[in-house]
Formats: sequence, C-alpha cells, structure tokens
Amino acid sequence: MSRLDISAWKEFRVSELFNITPTSYHRLINKDLLDDDGINPVVVNSSYNNGIGGYSNYDCTEKGNTITFSDTTTADSIFYQPNDFVGYSHVQKLTPILYQNKWVKNCLLFFMIVFRTKAKLMNFDYVNKFTRENALNLLVKLPAKDNEPDWEYMEDYVSNIFTNMNNNYNKLKVI
Repeated sequence: MSRLDISAWKEFRVSELFNITPTSYHRLINKDLLDDDGINPVVVNSSYNNGIGGYSNYDCTEKGNTITFSDTTTADSIFYQPNDFVGYSHVQKLTPILYQNKWVKNCLLFFMIVFRTKAKLMNFDYVNKFTRENALNLLVKLPAKDNEPDWEYMEDYVSNIFTNMNNNYNKLKVI
C-alpha cells in the first residue's frame, strides 16, 4: 500500500475539535454489572475487543458514534464506538466541539486512527498514562480544506477501504 502524502494536511490540537469527559457509569462491581445474557456493551479499560469487556442488562449511559479511551492504560485503548454503550470508571469519551454534524462514522474512524497513531508515538504506558490532559494537547494532522478538516476526503478514504475489503472478501467466498 502506498504512503499518503500528508504534506498539505493541517495540524489541529485535539482540544480545538473535541471535549474529553469521563463516561458515566453505574458504580457497580463487575459481578453485578456484567451479565452472560447482557445486551448492552460495557466499554472498559481494555486494549482489546474494541474496549468491550462484556455485556450488561443495565441501561446504556453513553451514546454511540463516539471515540473512547482509557486513562489508565496505553494509547492502544483508543476505539470508535458505533453503538450506545455502558460507561466504566476511567473510560473517557470525545464529544465534538465544532462541526458536530460532520463527525459521521467514517470521519470519526479516520480521526481515531490518526489520534491513536499519534498517541502511540508518545510512548504512553501504565506509568506514563494517556490522560485526558495529554489527549487534549495532542496535535494531529488531518486533511484540510478551507482551514477545517476535509470531511469529504476522510469519508471517501474510509469508504474506499471498506469497499476494497468487501470486494476482497467476496473474491475469497468464490474460491
């Protein structure tokens, strides 16, 4: 895969684009919160399974179409959450400050990868934690048009990835 030419991209401080706040949570221990037959995903302090540590029958505390991360682990815990979910202690969520209606799924997925990649370069770990303050101060490079993120570019780029993935999957199904 060829490298992207990012020479014309613009740097944005995360705090210019998003507020970061803790998720609301039910203040229960796992044995009371998680259910084998639960239907609502619980986003926990994990770098695996999109941050989902299990499922609960308690009401969702957070809306989907957001990015989450744990402030107690590494930058590997940054994920896009497509669906409503149950929050958890030390899980942070990003809420758009500007351009609220333009942060659709593919644009958030694009941002999430850039955000995670930048955060991982900073070598956060269990001692040097990826805190809300660290996240807000990160500078990320995004495609830009008219001094704002280039929504069409991000949408099309991710859409093309999904199209190529589906085409390749369909080729494999024929074999």
